[in-house]
Amino acid sequence: MGKIEDALHQDFNRWSELVDRAAHADNEVEREKPALAAAELEMKWTRTATEVWKTLHDQWCERIGRTRASVKSEYALL
Repeated sequence: MGKIEDALHQDFNRWSELVDRAAHADNEVEREKPALAAAELEMKWTRTATEVWKTLHDQWCERIGRTRASVKSEYALL
């Protein structure tokens, strides 16, 4: 997950810059573009977090399923 963490840190720095630019914009027109780009980064990482969580959850379920099957077969030999 090193690549994901590196990308998250890079995007977070970019997000911080965008939010700062939007906050210090002189008018609504100058504020809109960085604010929208910041919102897009937030949505990107919400989707990424969901996908990563689902992948980890699925892997955990598979591992638990294999462990349960192994334990059942051990008991069947007794």
